[in-house]
Amino acid sequence: MESQQTFVEAITDILIKNNVISHEEAQAMKAQFYDRSKEAFDDFLLSEGLVSKTDLLNALSQYYKVAAFDVIGYFFDHFLVTRFPKDLLRQFAIIPVEVEDENILIMVASHPDNEDMLPLIGDYVSYDVQFMVGLRQDILDSIDEFYDEAITVVDEDTDLQEEHEEEREVHEIEEFD
Repeated sequence: MESQQTFVEAITDILIKNNVISHEEAQAMKAQFYDRSKEAFDDFLLSEGLVSKTDLLNALSQYYKVAAFDVIGYFFDHFLVTRFPKDLLRQFAIIPVEVEDENILIMVASHPDNEDMLPLIGDYVSYDVQFMVGLRQDILDSIDEFYDEAITVVDEDTDLQEEHEEEREVHEIEEFD
């Protein structure tokens, strides 16, 4: 891969090599997405059904030279994820997956080659960090899902508080009778 090759050119070349798209489809994509963002290109490929999620993750894995990871359906470790502020995770589209061998933090990132995020990750943990690549929108959805409180939990807590208050009132009335 040449250093001046764009992301779109590189990914389409990988998809051709993997027999996912034709040379003609690649040329059309290169022309349409030449100066667009990586995210716009990823979203387009998936939303138009031009490639499967698996094929795109495989291509991203080859492009970044790291393993791919599909975050959808993965149960993240609460303690590990909450060690980082939600805003930081969303800013870089990263999410921690696990700690290996007690000193290596495995993180999924949409841009695993972004050197700006390493010092910021180091502000929150002292692990060595190893990256895997994932799809940006899936990572953001997982972060939001993880940090959003379930409506039922809030309702149950509210109902429980109301029940306790009613019980206290009934108990206080009975004491004074």
